[in-house]
Amino acid sequence: MTDAVTFMGQQSWLVEVAGARILVDPVLDTSFGHSSALRFEIHPARRIDMDLMPPVDAVIITNEHLDHFHLPSLRRLPADIPVVMHRLMPAVCVDHLRELGREVHLLGHAEPMKIGGAEVLLLQGDKDVPVWESRVTSLYVRPAGAPGGVFVQSDTAVSHRTPADCTPEVFIATHNAQVPPAGELGAFDNLLPVPAADAPEVTGLELLSALLNDTAALLPSVRLFALSGGGYTQLPRKHGEFLWNDFGALERVANALSIDKKVLGLAPGESAAYGRAPVDRELVPWITPVAPSSPVESSDRQARADVDLSAPLPPLFERGVDEADMRLVLRELAGLAPLLMLSPLGRNLVNTNTYLGRRVGPSRFAVHLRGTPRGDEVHALDLNSASFQVRPGGLRDALFSIPSGIDVNCADLLAVLRGEIHIWELAVSRLRQWYVGDRMESPVAFLYGALSEQVRPDLAARLYRALRD
Repeated sequence: MTDAVTFMGQQSWLVEVAGARILVDPVLDTSFGHSSALRFEIHPARRIDMDLMPPVDAVIITNEHLDHFHLPSLRRLPADIPVVMHRLMPAVCVDHLRELGREVHLLGHAEPMKIGGAEVLLLQGDKDVPVWESRVTSLYVRPAGAPGGVFVQSDTAVSHRTPADCTPEVFIATHNAQVPPAGELGAFDNLLPVPAADAPEVTGLELLSALLNDTAALLPSVRLFALSGGGYTQLPRKHGEFLWNDFGALERVANALSIDKKVLGLAPGESAAYGRAPVDRELVPWITPVAPSSPVESSDRQARADVDLSAPLPPLFERGVDEADMRLVLRELAGLAPLLMLSPLGRNLVNTNTYLGRRVGPSRFAVHLRGTPRGDEVHALDLNSASFQVRPGGLRDALFSIPSGIDVNCADLLAVLRGEIHIWELAVSRLRQWYVGDRMESPVAFLYGALSEQVRPDLAARLYRALRD
């Protein structure tokens, strides 16, 4: 068997090392997501034929994010294939896999496990990554007792604590920039027209530098880089392709600039046998391109446009909100209030005494709820009472008087609080935010931590049960 990597779309890979076939974070369906109201279709669209897919020896899950830990895909695989995860994987994920009858192996940091002729190690990322990525591990697969092999970055930064005997030949770099086209907001983007010091205008060369240069310094053994991630579109459509997401184009630019490293921008279904020079590339018969469920527009990298505050924000869930629903929302907001005040966002808000040139009072975080039983409402967090209070005025009033907040449909927020969709799904599709300062101290950053699988396993359990039923 030839050592090779096969790109399956988004962040799913088949890695072949020393005779072992290992599936990494498999999404075998055409899309992922927890509700039919919102799907994330793999882009470029493809179909995986399970009857033609070669047998695999193990599955590695690097983290609990829904495009990595995909229960419907794991259910489609033969029951005797072991699943390997890090010991810090949230217990709710492990429990649901074992309830499906899966053999689960939990490894510690850099603890080796032999799979056929290969050895796998799960490596924790950098200690300074955001809290929702703190349990994400990278994967190193090498020939047992020998150097070389493949390093899969996953959704984390490579740590300076990486073991000295981590000497991969191939590095699969995660491209999660997800830069939206002009006039559209990404999950971390700001409704306020203020520059973000940590997020200058993105260019393709800056992305390539972030993906490749730092890694090359940390892992000098790498001679071949492959790109991964950012390969999905939303249903219903929010916008066209993400900018700088054409892996083939990035490959051509990077290889024109590189001297001793080679970059691969594989398409779904393309395999690269890396143990020889030049790299042998081929299309595998078990992954075939298909037409997307609806057309995907290309995005103009040169276009410029401001965000339209008056643009509609249609809800994902077209259903009424009653008083019982509002009691649930208010109860959850009351529970989030102390967590917010103790978070990096809250500490920043305590020290924000002026906003847009005016003094601010104790209300420093707002939730603009669309479609409550009484219409659109602003609920503001008073730092003196640690409670949310209804505040007169609409979104624009809140935006220009309260230094941080979110704008969301009440029905969509309820879907998160009931365990129907994940907070990530809402943030990238139907939630807008505003803030002053670092995006890692933004409302979305706070919600990613406070409503994560680690902090709210009750919500995760509902999500997983729905996928299994």
